Amino acid sequence: MLWSLILFFFLRLPSLFEPYWYGDEGIYLALGQGIRSGLTLYSQIHDNKPPTLYYLAALSQTVLGFRLLLLLWMIPTIYFFYRLALKFFEKKPAKLATLLFLILTSIPLFEGNIANAEIFMLLPTIAAVYLLLSTPLVSCLACLPAGRFLVSGFLLGFAFTIKVPVAIEFAFFFLWIFVFFKDKFLVKLKNLFLFTLGFFLPILLYLIYFWKQGALQPFLVSSLLQNFGYLSSWSTGTHQASATSGGLITRGVVMLLLWLFAYILYRRQKISRQFLFLFAWFFAALMGVLLPGRPYPHYLIQILPPFCLLVFYFSKYLLPSLLAVVILIYSLFHFKFYFYPVFSYYQNFYNHVLHLRSRDDYRRFFGDRVPDFYHIANRVRALSTPQDTLFIWGDDAYLYPLSQRLPATKYLVAYHIVDFQGHDLTMSQLKAQTPAVIVYYPQPSRPFPQLDTFINRYYHLVDQIGTASIYRYNQSP
Repeated sequence: MLWSLILFFFLRLPSLFEPYWYGDEGIYLALGQGIRSGLTLYSQIHDNKPPTLYYLAALSQTVLGFRLLLLLWMIPTIYFFYRLALKFFEKKPAKLATLLFLILTSIPLFEGNIANAEIFMLLPTIAAVYLLLSTPLVSCLACLPAGRFLVSGFLLGFAFTIKVPVAIEFAFFFLWIFVFFKDKFLVKLKNLFLFTLGFFLPILLYLIYFWKQGALQPFLVSSLLQNFGYLSSWSTGTHQASATSGGLITRGVVMLLLWLFAYILYRRQKISRQFLFLFAWFFAALMGVLLPGRPYPHYLIQILPPFCLLVFYFSKYLLPSLLAVVILIYSLFHFKFYFYPVFSYYQNFYNHVLHLRSRDDYRRFFGDRVPDFYHIANRVRALSTPQDTLFIWGDDAYLYPLSQRLPATKYLVAYHIVDFQGHDLTMSQLKAQTPAVIVYYPQPSRPFPQLDTFINRYYHLVDQIGTASIYRYNQSP
């Protein structure tokens, strides 16, 4: 246990010192900054994910705080994974599975070092599965015969408020309770009702909260309905497309056929119920990974809990295990998943710690433009006051928290303005709350002539850093 803790902190320590560089993390922190300043999520400041992650970012405030929160969050995550592994194995293989899980969720290969939704949703998901498979329920809920169904459903609902694809895993667990839990029919219906009620409770609480904030419609559209278009936007190039146009139905049918195949093997006593559960859970999670059809490595974090358990059945159930591995490998190549380097990541950090690499060279490892972001942020702070707002025509949302300036418009990044056709709204907000500084990145493929005219009329160029032009508002145009 001690060596596992040492390894855990060794693998995660470099993540606490990373610069502001990761695009999505910049959006989370920028929205968190807006929330702390009193802006209403979705109606006054926008992104298209469920809300919990943004409130975690608001709590964290900085990239260091966000990564530290993630480090602390992963401690109970790994603990519950170990407790879950004991449901399937003896202590030695359970410890080995936990070690594999610890490593894969900590190294940058799958972006385990980044504070993304997929890694935060592991804790409630794993805890939900552990409670669901625990009989009788432990400690304070032991007096409630069906309490575990309500609590496990609530945890999955909480995970849903972090990232939507966990809904597929909820559907699988619902089906598992219906088929395999040996209760009387009415008792089973009650348990399924409590499980479903628990799942929808966190969503209902957010519905009430945003209704009281006067932002119910933006909440529903941004965090839920826009995700259906998002699911197909990678393959179709638009958020307006149908969610069925990206091959989702085909992948759903394949998942159901694989579930049926494994169930037949189980009925013929070719595989155990434990293996059937992990096999079906793995493909439910893989379906969640492939929902958007995007190749981002952090999506694969969702499959790691069942995968790290499933691999220890490989020698016992070779053919179905091999089938799972082949389909996973095919998916990785078909969707062109990419991965981040591991050895050079740690080498870069420790070279910096030992003063073998300058600060700018250390930051440049994460992207050639990363040192520029810090120079731009310093320039923005010098040209404005903390009460001033900032507008960025580009996709570098981390400039908002890095420069400690609030965004002047609802949309933080250029691709949001383009994807959601927010040009007119952006211009009206820029005119209503004129930002002190505009950071402008040339984007020939994203013409915005109204913005160009606005800048030419009311701003003057004060600096050029990298490809970014920094404009300051003319006090007397």
